[in-house]
Amino acid sequence: MLRALILCCLVAAPSGAETRALMEESFEVAQHGMASAAGAALRQIGQRAALGDDALAVVLRERQALAGRMQGVEAALTTDGADRTELGGEVDQMALELRVLDARIVKEFPRYAELTQPQALALPEVARLLHKDEALILFFVGNETTWVWAVSPTQQGWNSIQAGRATMAGFVSTLRASIGPVATARSAAPLEGEASPQAGFDRGLSYGMYRTLLAPLEPVFAEAKHLYIVPDGPLTSLPFALLIAGDYPGGQTRNAAELRGTEWLIKRYAITTLPSVESLGVVRKMPRPGGDLLAFAGFGDPVLGGTMQLASLSRGPGLMRDGVADVDQLMALAPLPQTRAELQGIARSLGAGPETVRLGAMATEAAVKAADLSKTRVLAFATHGLLSGDLKGLDEPALVLTPPLMPNRLDDGLLTASEITDLTLNADWVVLSACNTAGGETPGAEGLSGLARAFLFAGARSILVTHWPVRDDAAARITTDVFARLKDGRARGKSEALRQAMLDLMADKSDPTLADPAAWAPFALVGEGA
Repeated sequence: MLRALILCCLVAAPSGAETRALMEESFEVAQHGMASAAGAALRQIGQRAALGDDALAVVLRERQALAGRMQGVEAALTTDGADRTELGGEVDQMALELRVLDARIVKEFPRYAELTQPQALALPEVARLLHKDEALILFFVGNETTWVWAVSPTQQGWNSIQAGRATMAGFVSTLRASIGPVATARSAAPLEGEASPQAGFDRGLSYGMYRTLLAPLEPVFAEAKHLYIVPDGPLTSLPFALLIAGDYPGGQTRNAAELRGTEWLIKRYAITTLPSVESLGVVRKMPRPGGDLLAFAGFGDPVLGGTMQLASLSRGPGLMRDGVADVDQLMALAPLPQTRAELQGIARSLGAGPETVRLGAMATEAAVKAADLSKTRVLAFATHGLLSGDLKGLDEPALVLTPPLMPNRLDDGLLTASEITDLTLNADWVVLSACNTAGGETPGAEGLSGLARAFLFAGARSILVTHWPVRDDAAARITTDVFARLKDGRARGKSEALRQAMLDLMADKSDPTLADPAAWAPFALVGEGA
């Protein structure tokens, strides 16, 4: 309903009326309308917070009770013989009390409010938040039309595209289907069309999508070196790094030399994804980690005893039983032995000792919750990743850890988004080297908001996620290279370090398959990219 109202507001604008006032107003209106299936995960987080015994939990329970009473009175208004004047007055009073409680939550518990009730930022405020070499691009995908706003510190612009949700979903699905063979060990489901990518990556479609989505606003961001992108709808599952910004490159190809020579968007710009425009303000206001912090903590290579991929598990019975994961189903998943070397490589690149890596039987949910992660600068998980809706009964995203012998609600082998918000982090980085942790508008998957918002709320500034199942060798190289470049000063900023690592992987002629977007394009940075 909200999205429909937003669309009515935008469509009602007189043709050609691209005035400054209208652009600024629509920029905020679009943010209010950017709801996604991640809303279910965020509601889970709110419900979990209300179960606690701290001051926030008390206020949340009060709000839930008031909202419940208000719904009852509203229902009574529709019955025959109802005193609509009296009941209407009660509803108005309750609505006022709810607004007072919401204002209290925003004032006293701002991090929780930012997580569960994201607010729109005005366009001039975004321009002030951006550094001189940065630009932000916001998308809003409607039923028939897609709107795009571009903001730099000195210029702003917007554009409408006569292609809506279904058309954009088709473009993204077709482009992803043309990506080469990908690893499936960490996958909840194969890429659309993954079985037949023989014709090669569709560079023509990639070029066309750039010309449609971004080229009209190039004058706004042309001088930038770093793009913050806030995607919507089907575009949440599009890695913008693989769009082609140069001249028309030709059609489909799997030729390594041609792929290396393609003018990918990542060759021009470092790219950071945001779950919302407000997220930029959140991470810019967070204090940078200081003091005596430990370099690293890693969890991975969980003890799993089966051969099943998550795609097979998704077709089985429900994963959750009375709020606890079915340990037998988790144990049936295929192990991920290569994640061991990946985490050890990150530790070495950061100068951290082997004791900072918890592997196998030590990589448990209980170990994560017991660790003092507030003193960790880089936190990494290398394991299977699940998104809400991937599996029956799972209504929020989660990371798979070693299942316990006696599962309970506190330790069942699944670290869920709501449990992540209970962590106390002070991390510059969270690395999620798991399948599809970026999410996207695929059947049953929520957008970026689920895991990313949870880690931002817990105290992370930046999260490295992936759009599809990653190759073990590529994951290890990308993650270790990123931290090595930051440590030795070859890269200034996280997003630039990721850009350089992706380009280095792509340029490696020792393995022609590394030039394919399947190897280098799934990685995305969420949060603070500077």
